[in-house]
Amino acid sequence: MRCALLSLLLCVIFARWTSAADKADQPAGTRPFLMGFTAFPPDYTPQAVLGTRKFVKENADLLAHHIEGVPWTEAHSGQPFPAQFMKEWEDKKLATPPNGKVYLALSPGRGDLKPADKAPGIPPELKGKSYDHPLVMKAYLNYCRRAVEFFKPDYLCIGIEANELLTTSAKSWRAYVTLHKYVYSELKKDHPTLPIFASWTLHNMYKQRGPMLAEFKALMPQNDLVAVSYYPFFMNDKDRLAALDWMSGQFDEFKKPYAIVETNDSAEDLTFPTSRITIHGTPQKQEEYYRKLLSVAQQRNFVFVVSFIHQDYDALWDKIKGSSPELFMAWRDCGLLDQDGKARPAYEVWKGYFELPLKAQ
Repeated sequence: MRCALLSLLLCVIFARWTSAADKADQPAGTRPFLMGFTAFPPDYTPQAVLGTRKFVKENADLLAHHIEGVPWTEAHSGQPFPAQFMKEWEDKKLATPPNGKVYLALSPGRGDLKPADKAPGIPPELKGKSYDHPLVMKAYLNYCRRAVEFFKPDYLCIGIEANELLTTSAKSWRAYVTLHKYVYSELKKDHPTLPIFASWTLHNMYKQRGPMLAEFKALMPQNDLVAVSYYPFFMNDKDRLAALDWMSGQFDEFKKPYAIVETNDSAEDLTFPTSRITIHGTPQKQEEYYRKLLSVAQQRNFVFVVSFIHQDYDALWDKIKGSSPELFMAWRDCGLLDQDGKARPAYEVWKGYFELPLKAQ
């Protein structure tokens, strides 16, 4: 009897302790940062697309448009963009949350000029030209101006994960730096209050450091935000959370606001069929990452945090894997919802912060 009573007492104490611990772990006060997603769907079906728009509207106050590639022919000539291309732009707007902010991310390519989908290729005048060629710089500026006019973003990236160019070649990076400085300075004349920047990958910056870190720091005067792309499943376990603290140790010196412009973490083990490399993920590791990330964002007054995908895209991958690079599989199991739409623990962490009153921006 005494043992039973003792056991019951211990259960009550443990329940109260865990309840208090859970309560203490919940965010409180106001939220200083916006929370967003792209409208990347888990499948190409109308149901999946509409479901994505609904999810974003209900779980975000910022919509991210991630657009790689340029309609170079029309950007160079000044002609209207193709109808199919503009239809895609129109569709992107449909997921905007009520009274939500807009983050627009653009890219000229990842080393070479990248043509946009649903648009003609690269015109003869630009073919083979580098980023710092005068005709390329003029065309890219024209494209950025037209994109800003159309999307009316609150935040603008003009180089997605630009530090990755240093893994391509130093020449490509130098050409991008010239392009970036030119487009940044010209756009700031038109939109002096619009935050403009290039983003960089924390996982590769952390691992490579050295020249990559020094080169990007040299570009920081032409970046209005410290704009970070981070996928911790590319890191080993001991560094995946520590990298967030390393980031601030390296970039606090610039006294500029931070933004996580794209992120996700894998919630399942995933093995690439060809390379046989395995990403080790669990729902618990994903939850731990989001808890750390959003806590840092709260404490350090980040501008915004964007989760790239909201739901696993197993169905979509089955349709595109025959024509897509194997690397595109890496994000398949990173959703806050699994492939069946079931919420993972990380979603509850997200909701805990999203439900806080947003501090006046």
